[in-house]
Amino acid sequence: MRYRAALFALVFLFAAPAPGKLSGKFIVGGEDAQLKYVRAQRMKLDNKGHMGIAVLMSAKPLTGDIQRYRAADPVEKGSYVLVLFDQNNDVWVADLGHIHAKTKPFGVMTEIKKAAYSVKDGRIAAHITTGGEQVFTEDHYSVDLTFDAPIEP
Repeated sequence: MRYRAALFALVFLFAAPAPGKLSGKFIVGGEDAQLKYVRAQRMKLDNKGHMGIAVLMSAKPLTGDIQRYRAADPVEKGSYVLVLFDQNNDVWVADLGHIHAKTKPFGVMTEIKKAAYSVKDGRIAAHITTGGEQVFTEDHYSVDLTFDAPIEP
C-alpha cells in the first residue's frame, strides 16, 4: 500500500505543470512594484470571439479569474501588470496598476512591446518592455519583465 501511495505522489508531481517564473521590474516614480507572481489564462478579447492569452504579474498571490484585475485598484489588489496577447501573439492591451502611481490604474496599448515570445507545450514565455521610461498623465513608468507560466484552461 505504501508503494502505491508513493507512486501516486510521484505521478502527481510530474503531472502538475511547473509553476510560473517572473523576473524584472515595473517602476513608477522610481519605485519598483516588486512583482513576484505570474499566471496565464486563455480568454476572449472582445465581443467578436477573438481569443488571446492574458498574463497577470502581481506583487500579491493571485487567486480566481485574472480578468478581475482589469482596472483593479492597486491599493486593494497590490501592484500588477496585466498583458493581453492577441491571436497574432502581439500585445493587444496592458493594464498597469502600481501602488505609487498617481493614476490608478492605467491602460496602455502601444507602449509595451514584446522583445521575445513563445507558446509551447502549454506554456507562455515572453519578455515585455517599454524600452525605457514612458509618461502617462503625471506618472513616469517603465516595464521590463520576463516570464514563463503554464497556460490555464
